[in-house]
Amino acid sequence: MNDGIPGPGDPQHMNRHVDPNSESLVWRVDDVLEDTSHGDWIAQTLPRFEYTVGSLVPPIFTLYSRVLHPAARIDPDTGERVPVRWAEVAVHTGGVIHQTVEWGSLLQAGVHHGVGDGSGIVWNQEPDEGDMPEEQFAALADALVQHTTTPDDCWFGFWEGRAGHGMNLPHPGPRVHIPFRDNYLLHGTVRDAVRTLGGWGPNLWWPQDRAWFVASDIDLMSTYIGSSTACALALPAHPDLEVIDTSSSRKVTWDSDHINPLPPRPYGQ
Repeated sequence: MNDGIPGPGDPQHMNRHVDPNSESLVWRVDDVLEDTSHGDWIAQTLPRFEYTVGSLVPPIFTLYSRVLHPAARIDPDTGERVPVRWAEVAVHTGGVIHQTVEWGSLLQAGVHHGVGDGSGIVWNQEPDEGDMPEEQFAALADALVQHTTTPDDCWFGFWEGRAGHGMNLPHPGPRVHIPFRDNYLLHGTVRDAVRTLGGWGPNLWWPQDRAWFVASDIDLMSTYIGSSTACALALPAHPDLEVIDTSSSRKVTWDSDHINPLPPRPYGQ
């Protein structure tokens, strides 16, 4: 696991979610389900981790999409956090946005071109790993809710390694088991995707009709979605999301970007 993940109390993480103490935006301990059987199908379709999109999202969907978690620029006058798209960073660095673009390689393109990685100019905070700002979850839910017949019947998985910290949840206990990632299971509506558990957003979510599936792995700066063609085509059209298409066979490792220059080591190490 990534030991460098900021904790729920870290200021850098806390500002990712709007009013994390709001009753309407926080899951409680008694919301965590003891019956995790509704997640059994995931374990059956994700038997092993092979460092691909299809290792995160069940390889049963027609199309796959990738939401690039926004970086941020801090407004010097107001101190507000302004979202920055990867495409904006690419304009500065001369990098290319493509199916397997990696943040580290996008920055390395700027180093390669002699213009720097854009830090302090285009962006001040890197994209979140395994999480997004609350408004990003809201935007994604807004897009996905149109593509399910069960919008009020949705399941959410939170990785036990961080979401349960300080919440006195049983360990061991009932979990949705996928390779290297055991998850608490909760139930709500699609729009409950904005709610946090232990200060973190959901790592897995899907509607009861399984029309789509969302995965935000704890070590990645992107969220992956499997869905129908209509849903996949609608996602990039949402004005608040930066979405590119991908496929279940695409690699998700730090060195999977074969178009932009490869950095000497994974970003942040």
